[in-house]
Amino acid sequence: MINTLVSLDADLASSIAFRYSCRLTQLVDMHLQTIHVEEVEKEGYPPGSGWVRSTWEKGLLQTAQEEISQLINTEKSNCPPLDNAIVRIGDREEVLLREIEDNAYDLLLEGVLNSFDAQLFNQKVRSKLYKLARCPIVLVKNLVTPDRVALLMGDSQDAEVLVATFIKLFAQSRVNVDLVGFSVKKPGEAEIKQAFTEDAEPSLQPLGKLLDAAAAQLAEHGWTSGEKWIVRDHPKTIGELLDEYGLVAACIAGSAAKKNVILDLLSRVPSATLLCKP
Repeated sequence: MINTLVSLDADLASSIAFRYSCRLTQLVDMHLQTIHVEEVEKEGYPPGSGWVRSTWEKGLLQTAQEEISQLINTEKSNCPPLDNAIVRIGDREEVLLREIEDNAYDLLLEGVLNSFDAQLFNQKVRSKLYKLARCPIVLVKNLVTPDRVALLMGDSQDAEVLVATFIKLFAQSRVNVDLVGFSVKKPGEAEIKQAFTEDAEPSLQPLGKLLDAAAAQLAEHGWTSGEKWIVRDHPKTIGELLDEYGLVAACIAGSAAKKNVILDLLSRVPSATLLCKP
């Protein structure tokens, strides 16, 4: 069973993410634990300590608990039985990292509204939480059905880790998985989106071998991959081409540079993204 931590706030992005996680439990043997971290600016804390501070914290926690319970109860009929939500006060990233560490979660899931502005996505992926979390993270942008997965790969080492992560999380699940090898279009090159065949042009053969190796790795664990696609285009176009999938998985480096092709590409994907580290 995949032990999954679902981070929630009282907003639309979290509502979508929670509904998506419930749909995921219908396909994957998964236990959901919801959590909300109430962040308070330093100026928001009452002065002193003792009874005043304790009373203030209890009131804040109670209000937060009621808001998150209302969000969960709206969709509870479509979910498996859930444990009570964890509600904490503190630095959100620090609390989540500690919770992941203490309880050995296999997956963290949270929401962010889909937007043409990639800035929010990039801020999240470059955050302390995403760099230090010891588990893969699913970032949900839209409410989609997660029964079709694309494994997105452009590097051999990343591909091996990506497939291994998918196998661990989706063992004995009921999802279909396609393999997508990508390269970014250079000046003068033609755009390509095609099923990989052995007679593909020479410049695409390395990607083809990558897909074949990934398919063999899946087969070793009883998986039969679906389609094998090769795509060469601008990151924006590649991201938009993946909108037919309910989950797009890729590996990102923990110390991703400011300009990073895979991050640019994933920020354009309108569906949920599964991020793992090579």
